[in-house]
Amino acid sequence: PAIEFERAQDANVALQAVGDSGKFLAGGTNLIDLMKNGVERPSRLIDINRVALASIEPLPDGGLRLGALARNSDTANHPIVRQKYPLLSEAILSGASPQLRNLATNGGNLLQRTRCPYFMHTEFARCNKRAPGSGCDALQGFQRMHAIFGASEHCIAVHPSDMCIALAALDAVVRVQSAGGSRAIPFTEFHRLPGDTPHIDTNLSKTELITSIDLPPSRYAANCRYL
Repeated sequence: PAIEFERAQDANVALQAVGDSGKFLAGGTNLIDLMKNGVERPSRLIDINRVALASIEPLPDGGLRLGALARNSDTANHPIVRQKYPLLSEAILSGASPQLRNLATNGGNLLQRTRCPYFMHTEFARCNKRAPGSGCDALQGFQRMHAIFGASEHCIAVHPSDMCIALAALDAVVRVQSAGGSRAIPFTEFHRLPGDTPHIDTNLSKTELITSIDLPPSRYAANCRYL
C-alpha cells in the first residue's frame, strides 16, 4: 500500500503531521514487523528520530529522566541507570537481542504490541485485538506464554516487554505531549487490561507523543535485581 513519509525535526511538527491515520516511526523494531505482516496499515509514517528526545539526565529531585528516543542499549548501559536502577538495566538486557536493543527506543518499548501468534499472523482470522469482535483463536489454541492474570474472555495475550515490568516496579511516570499541551501518566495507569476492548493497548491518545519516562528517587532501587 502507498505510504506517505515525513521526517519531523521537532515534536510540534510531528504532532501536527501524524493525524488520526498516521504512526510515529522511531526504531521501528515492532511497527515494521507488523506492517510486513499486514497487521498495521498506517497511511502515513512520521519519522521522529531527529526530534531531540534522546537524552538521559538527572532530575532535580534525585530521580532520572529517560528520553523517549534514547535507545534501549544506551539506557541499559548508562552509568546512572546501572548504579541507581540496576533492576531496569537488567530487565532491558533480558529482552530481544543486542542488534534490536541498539535500534529500539524507550518510548517504542512501551508501545509494543503483543507477540501472540494469533495476533501477529493474519491467516488466523479470529483476533479481537487485530479485528475487534472477530473472536479469539488463542482461547482454544496453544496457550504457552499467554496470560494467567488480567486476561478476559476476549483476549488472553500478554504485553511482551521486560523493561515495562521494571518501570512499573520503580513507580515510573510517562510524560506525553499533544498539540493541546502535555500530561504525566503514572506507569501503572499507562497500559490497559484487555477487558472487552483488547484492541486498545494503552491510555495514550493517537495524537499524543511520549517524550520521556521519569524515574523517581528511590532508597531501595539500587538493591533490586531482575530475574
